[in-house]
Amino acid sequence: MTADTSTDLALSLADTVSRVLGSLPGCRITHEDGIVLRGTFTASPRARELTRAAHMQGDPVPVVVRFSNGFPDPAIVDADENNPRGMAVKFTLPDGSTTDLVCQDWPVFPAGTPEAFRDLIAAQGEGEAATLAFLADHPDVAAAGALVAEQSGQPPRSWATWAFNSLNAFRLVDADGNGRFVRFRYLAERGEQSLPVEERAGAAPHYLHEGVVGELPFRYRVLAQLAAPEDQTTDASKAWPEDREWADLGGIEITAVDTEQESDGSVLVFDPTRLTDGIEPSDDPILHIRRLVYSESVRRRTCPVEH
Repeated sequence: MTADTSTDLALSLADTVSRVLGSLPGCRITHEDGIVLRGTFTASPRARELTRAAHMQGDPVPVVVRFSNGFPDPAIVDADENNPRGMAVKFTLPDGSTTDLVCQDWPVFPAGTPEAFRDLIAAQGEGEAATLAFLADHPDVAAAGALVAEQSGQPPRSWATWAFNSLNAFRLVDADGNGRFVRFRYLAERGEQSLPVEERAGAAPHYLHEGVVGELPFRYRVLAQLAAPEDQTTDASKAWPEDREWADLGGIEITAVDTEQESDGSVLVFDPTRLTDGIEPSDDPILHIRRLVYSESVRRRTCPVEH
C-alpha cells in the first residue's frame, strides 16, 4: 500500500467513524471524554531481560496516563454499557523523549484490517439488516465481535480497578538483538472490578472521572503476553492462546491529576507507533493505520481542556 493510499484509507476510516458514531466537530474522533493523570513507571528485572528499551531498565520514569470512554459524546454517562474504554500511557525517557503504549478494554479488535473495520462501521450505520448481512459475509469479523461482546462491555467500578489490552503485537528486542513478539496488558493491582448492575442506574453521570481523586494513589502492572513461534502477529482480531506466558514488566503508580495538559492550545497525543529502541512495531495493518487516523483526529481538534 502506498503512502497516498494509506492516507486516503485513514481519511475514509475517520470520516466513517465520525459520521456513524456522531463525533463532535473540533474534538477527538473517539475517546473524547477522558481524564489525564500523572505518575511513575518502574520496570521489573524481567523487563530488562526482554528489551533494551530505556524505560525498561529499572530506573523510575515519569508517565502521563489518560483514561477515557470510547464513544465520542462526552455526555454519555460513565455507567453506560458496551462503551469501549481506554488507558493510554506516555513514558518520558531519560533523554527527554517519549514513547507511548495505548490500550483498551476489548479482548481483540473487531476486525483484522482497516478496510473491514471501516465497512463494519458503515454497515452498522445503515441498520441491523445491513450489519447482519455484512457479518454473514465476513465470518472472521463476526467471530471477533462475538468475543468482544462476551468478554467486555461492563462499566468499571473505578479507573483503579480495570484491565486494558494493546490488541496489536509488538517486538521486544533485548541487549543482544534477540526479538520476541508480545501483546501488552495493563492490569490494576486491585484486580478487575465492574460496577454492580444494581448500582448503575444510580451512579453519578461521570463517577469514573469524579471519583478518581479518592482512589489515588493506585497502581497498574504492565504485562506482556509472549508469543509462541506459531502465533500470528498481524491480525489484532484474533486472540493468542490463553496458556501463553505472561511476563510482568513493572508497575505504574498513578499519584495525581494532571492539570497542565491540553492547556494554552496544546494537544496531547498518544500514538501507538511512537516507539523507542528496543520496541518495534509488528506488520499489523490496524497498528499502522492508527497513526494516520490519530493524526487526522489531531488535525480536527480544537476542543478546550478536558476533565
